[in-house]
Amino acid sequence: MASAASSGNLPPPSYTEKSDPRSELPAYGQIHHSDPALHKVAQNVTKEFDYTIAKGGHPFLVMTLITTGPHLQDTPIFVEGSPVKGKIQLHLKKPDSISSVALTAKMFTGGPYAGYTTNASKPSEFLNQTHTVWTQEEPHTALHGEYTWPFAIDLPKEVEIADKSHSQPKTFRLPQTFFERFIQATIRYEIIVTVARKGILHSNELSTPFAYIPVVQPPPLPPLRRLAYEEGTPILGPKVDPDGWYLPKPVQIEGSLFNDHSVRAECRDKSAINIIQQLSYTRGSVIPLVMTLESDDSQLLDLLSSPEAISVRTRRHISAHHGKPHGERPLHSVDHSQRAVWWRQTDDQTDRLRVLQGEIHLRPDIVPTSAMGDFSVNYNVVLFPFDVPSFKIKAEDLHDHSLLQQPINIVTAFASGPRPRMSTPADYTPNDKMDDADNLEKSDLLTATNDFYLSGGHD
Repeated sequence: MASAASSGNLPPPSYTEKSDPRSELPAYGQIHHSDPALHKVAQNVTKEFDYTIAKGGHPFLVMTLITTGPHLQDTPIFVEGSPVKGKIQLHLKKPDSISSVALTAKMFTGGPYAGYTTNASKPSEFLNQTHTVWTQEEPHTALHGEYTWPFAIDLPKEVEIADKSHSQPKTFRLPQTFFERFIQATIRYEIIVTVARKGILHSNELSTPFAYIPVVQPPPLPPLRRLAYEEGTPILGPKVDPDGWYLPKPVQIEGSLFNDHSVRAECRDKSAINIIQQLSYTRGSVIPLVMTLESDDSQLLDLLSSPEAISVRTRRHISAHHGKPHGERPLHSVDHSQRAVWWRQTDDQTDRLRVLQGEIHLRPDIVPTSAMGDFSVNYNVVLFPFDVPSFKIKAEDLHDHSLLQQPINIVTAFASGPRPRMSTPADYTPNDKMDDADNLEKSDLLTATNDFYLSGGHD
């Protein structure tokens, strides 16, 4: 039977007599629920992971995976650009009519996971890469003794997948391993060694999961932002460094204050919305923000510009369609980060204007933006209704319970040069319940305008 060797507390690998070699991934919680260091294990120490099939109480087949980069305690991790390395050993106490030894690397979306066993989790295979390690050159020749074959498999950065709705296949970058409890979607990688025999003789298969991390960088920092990080000075705002910021469409908010107080304000600058780009941020870093609020009502401005009243978060949306039975709705899972941290900017304040700076701390272990077939992980920066009990917003101003949604990319590596610097201590703990639509109410008009800048230059 198959057993896990002592190099790490590994779950038993899958061992079959030519049956389906796919086995359930362990919960890779530490990949995206870890300490600020990527993993709790040294990142540049060589570590070997052994997987064994025993016969008669003795090892028969041993597959060893070798990592020299980051790794979990019990699971090897391979980073884009680094080969899947290891060795295969056969310990044959007597002659064995083996015809070939082969390795196969696979990647699936879907598949078994804790607490979910229906056919909705049927896996879909998007990578199947086989390498022959040894093949019999002369017939009727049996192997006997000790054999060791090292291997190094280069995984492709991208795969092409046929698209029924288009004549040309689509290209997808290999995504990061993904498995989260209570989410009915997975991305899993597996390596299989097959010891084949001809005729009616049983073949042996030994498989084990491994984790994969793509290396995706954002574009270089804008010049003035880079200079500020290099010199340790405060980053410049949108007025001084317009190339370093992105201004989504200004939001006009209408509602009532204290049920009877109504005013109207106008957007002070509608010309700054001519940039269309996808913003990219490295996990473990920060999204700098600037918010300007303008209104004729100074009381309203004071209420809305309280840092505790502003709710801006990142929203993660996971979508998975592939393998769902006919008529069953596809998976859509949505969750949010903690609130952005805000502080008032003393300059540029007037009776009609308030300016705040803020930042969203990105966890170092969040899953990056990715897609594979009908599986996708996407992110938005979302501005929710202001948390001001005396201010009731018109329901017509909201979309999906939010005032503004801006798509962003979350990537895994930093751009060359200085790393983004946080202005406040990193805190990834959810700090309150999610804002909802409970404060919505159709009422007399009260309009406040806010301009919401995101750190830009990352397209």
